[in-house]
Amino acid sequence: MTQGWYRKPLATAALAGWLAVSSFTQVAKAQQLPEQDLWRWFEVEVLVFAHRDAGDTVESFPWQGPQRYQDYVYNPLPSVFVPDITALLADLPECATPTVIPEFNRERLLCAAPWELDPWLPMNWQRQERMLRELAAAPADVINGPGGEVKNAAAPFLAPASQLELSETRQQLVRRGTGTPLLHLSWYQPVFGADDEYKVRLFGGRNFADEFSLAGYALPDEQAKLTALSTSEEKPELGLAERLQQLAELQRTAQFNFSAAAKDEPLAAPSASQLETPTTPLWQLDGTMHIYLVGNYLHIDSDLELREPTAVDWQPADLTAQADLALEPLTNKRFLRSFKLDQLRRVISHETHYFDHPKLGVVVQIRRTDLSARRY
Repeated sequence: MTQGWYRKPLATAALAGWLAVSSFTQVAKAQQLPEQDLWRWFEVEVLVFAHRDAGDTVESFPWQGPQRYQDYVYNPLPSVFVPDITALLADLPECATPTVIPEFNRERLLCAAPWELDPWLPMNWQRQERMLRELAAAPADVINGPGGEVKNAAAPFLAPASQLELSETRQQLVRRGTGTPLLHLSWYQPVFGADDEYKVRLFGGRNFADEFSLAGYALPDEQAKLTALSTSEEKPELGLAERLQQLAELQRTAQFNFSAAAKDEPLAAPSASQLETPTTPLWQLDGTMHIYLVGNYLHIDSDLELREPTAVDWQPADLTAQADLALEPLTNKRFLRSFKLDQLRRVISHETHYFDHPKLGVVVQIRRTDLSARRY
């Protein structure tokens, strides 16, 4: 009896705490929004694709790493790509104390330990962010949502794939070989004013978290780590005199020369803190879309970025950094370069709008519903 009493309050408290924290952003923003009966609902369809051939336009973009997108209200895709089993775990019986000899029966397997209900413990495999981290790529580029009725809705929701009206456009991109679809979905949402910051998170494509750090620098592979470890054990750290002697020899043989530069080209070489393996996904496509009203005029503010592995030749401006790079050259000369699409446009509903960019394209339709008109 004690075991059951302990288990249920703990499960309820953990689940309630997780829900309260995860919805904090929505609650905080919703407090500033109009009354729910006055919300103006629209259906939004978005198709994002990467151009197959960007030509020579890449060099005109700045060298920059991935941006962290955390300021959004609606994030529909995690629940589509990985299941949220928090409620299921909370309803399982508590696991009994382990026996000396392991037992594999129904009671031992279909149970949950108290610590498994803590959504913030990094070892909990059922956390959505951790499950997403393990994916090599987004499971789908065409999203099939559950659908619903706006008249009964209290929050945004995904529409079924059968409602997508840009499917022919997506198929033409594939047939002609001009673009690679990364994400195609439709959802219903209330649309408010610009100051309400009601942004929607969008992501898709490959997950680069096993190859690059969050700063965009290439992670050393396992073989390189083992080689570096064995080398560091065999070779003692060089003193100042030995380092100067090696630099002089490199200069004498024309393998290295100091250069005078005002800034790093194309950007600074990675530091040790910038080479940590990410604990969260690092998507090929990531960003937000903010749809808002100014009076009765719809606006789309797109803040998206496409990330691509790019070869890079580090040329630091700092003389010490130049010397360090000459003595210990980087073997992995790749960088996850981000190409941003940051455009704001006033649009008309039921028209197709194309956001042009040399690296990616975004096609958007906003369709009115029975609850789109102003009701106050």
